[in-house]
Amino acid sequence: MNDRHQPVWIDHPPALALDGARLERDLDVDVAVIGAGITGLTTALLLQREGLSVAVLERHRVGRGATSHSSGHLTAALDVPWRGLVSDFGKPAARSVAQASLAAIEAIGRLSGEVGVDAGLQHLPGFRYTQDPGETGELTREAELAADLGLPVSLVRETPLPFPVAAAIRYDNQATLHPVHYVSGLARAFVAAGGALYEDTPVLEVTDGEPCRVDIAGHVVRARSVVEATHTPINVVVGLQTRLGPYMTYVLSARLAGPAPAALCWDTEDPYHYFRPLAAGSDRLIAGGCDHKTGQPGHGNGGETDPFHALEQHVRARFDVQEVEQRWSFEVFEPADGLPYAGRLGGGHVYVATGLSGTGLTFGTLCAHLLADLIAGRDHPLAKLLSPSRLKPVASARDVVRENANVAWHMVRDRLKGPDVATAASIAPGEGRIVELDGNRAAVYRNAQGALSVMSPVCTHMGCIVGWNASAATWDCPCHGGRYLPGGEVLSGPPTRGLSEPAP
Repeated sequence: MNDRHQPVWIDHPPALALDGARLERDLDVDVAVIGAGITGLTTALLLQREGLSVAVLERHRVGRGATSHSSGHLTAALDVPWRGLVSDFGKPAARSVAQASLAAIEAIGRLSGEVGVDAGLQHLPGFRYTQDPGETGELTREAELAADLGLPVSLVRETPLPFPVAAAIRYDNQATLHPVHYVSGLARAFVAAGGALYEDTPVLEVTDGEPCRVDIAGHVVRARSVVEATHTPINVVVGLQTRLGPYMTYVLSARLAGPAPAALCWDTEDPYHYFRPLAAGSDRLIAGGCDHKTGQPGHGNGGETDPFHALEQHVRARFDVQEVEQRWSFEVFEPADGLPYAGRLGGGHVYVATGLSGTGLTFGTLCAHLLADLIAGRDHPLAKLLSPSRLKPVASARDVVRENANVAWHMVRDRLKGPDVATAASIAPGEGRIVELDGNRAAVYRNAQGALSVMSPVCTHMGCIVGWNASAATWDCPCHGGRYLPGGEVLSGPPTRGLSEPAP
C-alpha cells in the first residue's frame, strides 16, 4: 500500500516495534485476549501483573488495527451530548462516566511512565466549538451540565483555531499521544512480564465453556476466560451487533504554513470534524471527520462521494495548507445509547469491550481496567452501567429499531439491485466492482498488474452484500461493519472468514 495512504503513526520509525510469533501449537492459559490494540494490550498487561497466564492473539500486527488508524486524541468528551446521557441514565451515572474518562487519561500517562515508553503524551485543552451563533445557547447549556458533572470546562469565545468561532466549550486536561508507540510499549512490558504474544494469528471461533475454546486454523487455545478486544465482537453476537452502528471516519495529515493549533478541536456539525497537532510545536495538522455508515458512502457529506475530498476541502477552507501528506480511514462502532458495552458476554466466561465510538483510546483504556477487575474477581463501579446485557433506555430502543431497519433494508435492497458494471473488462486497475458472471453476482477486483480476483459478494458474517469502498480500497458490509481486503481476506469486523468463491 502507498505510504501516503498509511496512518502517519505507522510511517514513523518503528523504534518500539515488537514482532510476535505466529501461534503454531495448542495452548492452555488462564486468559486469552483477542486483539492487540490499546484495549487488548492494556487488559493483558493488567492481568499478567495479577499473576495470571495470558496469551494475546492478533489477526494482523500489534497496534495496526483501529488503534494505529485513530487520530491519537484522548478526551473525556463523548460523541453524544451530556444532556442525552443524563436523560437516559441519570446524572449520577453520567458523572461516573465523566470522571472515569478523566481517570483513563491519567491511567495512560501513568502506564506510559511505568513501562518506560515515550509515546509523545502531550496534555492540551480541548474545544468543542460552533461557528453558528444559533448554537451558542445549546453549547452554554452543555458547558453548564459538564461542569456540574465535575469536568474541568468553561464556555469561551476564543480558541487557538485560525478562524473565528461563535462559542466553544473548553475542556482542560485532555491529551494527545502517538498510539503505535504507546501500544508497542505495552506489548513489550506484557512480554517482559511473562505474557505470550502471537501475531498473524486470526481467530476463527470462540466457544464459551469450562474451559473456553478459541479455534485458530489448525490449533486450539483453551482458557478459563476469553476477552474479545476486537473493536466489535467476532462471529455472530446478535444481542450486541444489533445495538452497534458501524461508521467509517477519515483522517489526513496536512503540513501547514505555521504551527498547528496546540489544542484538540472538534465542531458541532453533522458529521463533525476534528483537529489536533501531530506533536508539540509541529506544523503538521491531523484532521478527521466526514463520517458515514460503513458500506453507505456519501452519507452526511452533502452528496460528496469522496469523503477524503470533502475533508480536504473543509480543512483548506480554514487552514493555510501547504500540502496534504497522508490520508487514511478507519471504522468506529457507535453504541445505541452512547456508552460502550464492556463486561461478561451472557453468563459465561467470555468478556467483550465494544461500542467505543470515536473516543476509542480513552474508552478502550477505561474498559480494559473494568475487564481486568472483573476477571480478577473484583467489582468495578461501572460494571453494571456498561454491562453488555444492560437494559436499554427508551431512547436507545428507538435507535436500535432504526439501526436494524437500516440493516434489513440493505439485506433486501442489495440483493435485488443490479451489478455495478456490465462486465469485468470495464474495471480499472486498483478498483473493485460488483459484476454479474454467468447469471450470478460476483465481487471482482483488478490489481495494479491487471489480474482479477473474483469472489462471492456475500459477507460471511450474516449474509449481507458487500460494496466497494473506493476511498479505502476495501470491500465493506453495510449491515454490521465487516470489512475485507481487495482480495477478499478479512480486514476487520465480525466476520472471521474471507469472502468465498462465487457460486458456480
